[in-house]
Amino acid sequence: MVIGPDGCGFDMRSPSEMEADDARREADEAAHAPRMAVTSRIRRVAQPPDGYLPLSLFDEVRLADPVPLYAFEDVPADVTGLAVDYLSRVARGVPARDAFRVPLAGARLVGRSADAERLLAMVDGFSDRSVRAACLLCGFDAASRRGPARWRAGRVIDPGPATVYNVRRMVARTLRFMDRVGPVVWEGFTFDGGYTDRVTSGDGDLLTADGLWDLKVSRWPPNPTYTLQLLVYWRLGLHSTHPEYLRVRRLGLYNARSDTMWSVPAARIGADAVRAVERDVIGYADGL
Repeated sequence: MVIGPDGCGFDMRSPSEMEADDARREADEAAHAPRMAVTSRIRRVAQPPDGYLPLSLFDEVRLADPVPLYAFEDVPADVTGLAVDYLSRVARGVPARDAFRVPLAGARLVGRSADAERLLAMVDGFSDRSVRAACLLCGFDAASRRGPARWRAGRVIDPGPATVYNVRRMVARTLRFMDRVGPVVWEGFTFDGGYTDRVTSGDGDLLTADGLWDLKVSRWPPNPTYTLQLLVYWRLGLHSTHPEYLRVRRLGLYNARSDTMWSVPAARIGADAVRAVERDVIGYADGL
């Protein structure tokens, strides 16, 4: 670069040299961009007031299990949700080691594999001992999904009778829901080939023949973060190497605590919202 008399710089490189330097800089910025899972990425996104995918677009169906749950649980809500999810998979015939693969990986990262294996050996159905072991095992999930630094020993206590009852009942509700929307074609679906520098990992809950579903146990109705998660999953799937996503015709949420499902036909989702999410949230160069 040459500095002129007015203090301005003149780049004397050839156009090809400048293009090559720009390409190297972009590659370096991509290599050092923040790495994060879907759930981490969507929490950092500023959405429109009602979200990119407003709940008002969804159809709501209450399944109304007449058997109530206890109001209080003594383990964190995310652990309850994971236990319901993984035990539901076991109930459908998935080997426990496969269903609990994420917390098992987390336990290895924090040097607690022996404890995790001991708990896994107790997961053999829906006895009190099995449900308690599942909850304790799910405590290692955060070490895998968020990194060992985010895991805290003792965060999950041995759950009491009310929590065990609630988990067992929510598993039963989830299985009934799956029978209603099935057949289930893929549990724990991933997005190989679709990840980007902004979304580097993530896996979802449930693919049926024509639907993509996320399972929740929140005490509150779905919020814009939940609906954005669905939209991101769908678009990641369509950019992935898995043809199963080409058959998705609706996106949905099921909350086992309220026993309620919300779903939206994919055709009802606006192209502008899809384009913005692909470009600004996921990081594809050209939305759509």
